[in-house]
Amino acid sequence: MSDGLQPRLRGGRRGDVTGTPAVLVLHGGRETSTTPTAGLQLSYLRMLDMYAGLRRESEKSSVYLLRYRVRGWNPASHTPDPVADTRWALQQISARHREGPISLLGHSMGGRAAFAVADHPQVIGVCALAPWLPPSEALPPVRPEARFVIAHGTADRMTSAALSKVYTERLRAAGAAAARFEFPGAGHAMLDDPALWHRFAVRTTLGLVGDGPLPPAIATALQASGPGDVTMTVAQVLNASAPKL
Repeated sequence: MSDGLQPRLRGGRRGDVTGTPAVLVLHGGRETSTTPTAGLQLSYLRMLDMYAGLRRESEKSSVYLLRYRVRGWNPASHTPDPVADTRWALQQISARHREGPISLLGHSMGGRAAFAVADHPQVIGVCALAPWLPPSEALPPVRPEARFVIAHGTADRMTSAALSKVYTERLRAAGAAAARFEFPGAGHAMLDDPALWHRFAVRTTLGLVGDGPLPPAIATALQASGPGDVTMTVAQVLNASAPKL
């Protein structure tokens, strides 16, 4: 990297082989900051727990956690810093797994980065938690194998639940397999019911890459075509067999 800092990628498994699935976890950050990312920052620690849960529950996936060089999205850059770092991480993972499928789990800015790199041919799924999705954010290309899931708290004051709903509607109108679920009363930090956020994220992310079944409600919602928003909550998703469309 030209600024002298390097992103850090941890995880994987010994004996990673061609064709095996992988999961990449992406943490949040700030709109603008060139402060180096530290391992004790809350945005990173939140996803460290998700990373540990994915590794524990995975049966066949190699799970990776990326730490960006700097904390900010930094829109003035030719390529936003976390996007450049995530593309670098995907290159490392691709070198180990070759054509193996990859799913991405991102929180906040990490959700935005996940959608920004979902044009990578091996990325077949994104699970975005409280993603930062400004108006007119670019959509990933529509591919039959790619699926996108968003979960957002209705009391989030850091990122807009309304805008993530609009983004999901745009994805579905474009023909993508996408679904969005709400967490009533939940804020941005996923501290309202961390165990529920954790279960949703782990089961969804592994399901998207084929390492276990998706919750049936999510699978059904992703199969539905056309515009529209799934009205189920995160809690209902984990305890139901079919969504209300």
